[in-house]
Amino acid sequence: MTIFGIADINYRSVDSGVNKFSGLAQDGIASSRLGVRGEEEIAKGLKAGFWFEGALNPDTGTPGGLNFMRRSTVSLMGAVGELRIGRDYTPAFTLIGLVDPFGTVGVGSYLNIGGSQVISDPLPFAISPQEQQDTSGTFYTADRGTARRTDASGLRAAALTDARVTFADPNAVRANNTIAYHSPSFSGFSGAIMAGFGNENTYQFRGSNQNMMGLKLQYDVGPIKAGYAFQETKGGVTASAASGVATGTVTTGLLNGIALNATNGSGDQKWTTNVAIVSYDLKVVRLGYMYKTDSLKIPGAGDDLKTKTNTFSAVVPMGAITGKIAYTQKRGEFDGESGKIATLLGLGLQYDLSKRTALYGNYAQLNNEEGSANTVGSSPANSGVTSKGFEVGIRHSF
Repeated sequence: MTIFGIADINYRSVDSGVNKFSGLAQDGIASSRLGVRGEEEIAKGLKAGFWFEGALNPDTGTPGGLNFMRRSTVSLMGAVGELRIGRDYTPAFTLIGLVDPFGTVGVGSYLNIGGSQVISDPLPFAISPQEQQDTSGTFYTADRGTARRTDASGLRAAALTDARVTFADPNAVRANNTIAYHSPSFSGFSGAIMAGFGNENTYQFRGSNQNMMGLKLQYDVGPIKAGYAFQETKGGVTASAASGVATGTVTTGLLNGIALNATNGSGDQKWTTNVAIVSYDLKVVRLGYMYKTDSLKIPGAGDDLKTKTNTFSAVVPMGAITGKIAYTQKRGEFDGESGKIATLLGLGLQYDLSKRTALYGNYAQLNNEEGSANTVGSSPANSGVTSKGFEVGIRHSF
């Protein structure tokens, strides 16, 4: 049995227009964590194992307590591969980490632009009055500020203080209740397939909340890494959102023309992701590229969300120092409008004091187009605002 972990803490400053943050933060080049894992040989060539890993907040000591939501799995492992059951990374996300030099964390993380999408008024991504209800679903949450619904129509009586909706696949990084098979490597080729059964409490849906399926094929020989992954998550409007009207029992679901009873939700929406990556190590520099598409299908509605993301990265080793650069551009289509959503430039330097300890400094600038409100972290952004920030910190692993 092995106890392991990472502590990554930094000073961070983020400027997102009128919203600013300066102070201690964490996870600039790695996610802070504490875990325990182990294996047992139960037959010749066959092992059983477990892996429980939880997130830590070293800047505050995790006052909410430790859980194991980073990973919680039990496995059977042998020459033919591994059968893994529990909460785990999705196959698609494991590919993304191969080309993001910032480890998908910190101000330079690809996820600041390529993960969730915050859509805010004004155009090009218009949010209709019905969409501006205080409601949520599997793939979206609405931020209504202080404006609340006051009548049976379910619409606001006064102007909205902060009109925005955040779209995201809940299984973009990890998935609950999964069964996965990970193959061994054959001449550099390997693969994985995962099925997730979402939340156990699915009685409120006509479909199943957060059920997912994902797969990947990966090639890793010498200086070349390449891979493709596909993922699909099902879900819809939640029952609690459908029943939130002040004096009525029926309302229209967010982004969906289907009338919902207070005791029902919908499970008819689908989030689909495709990821392709390639990386080549030239010794003096490691180059990476990723192309990713996300599509949220909403039956009966004309406002499906589609995005296309391109990421270019370079990692330059210079002895104990490593230079990092990544550029991401995201384009999308929503409500019949299409165009560029945002761009993100990340720059970083890492100095390895030892194999387990490193100092680092990162800088990032995220340029939102009108209608987009993503941020480099720790400070929310408004529509069209440039979000920029830096962090200086230390990472220690054990």
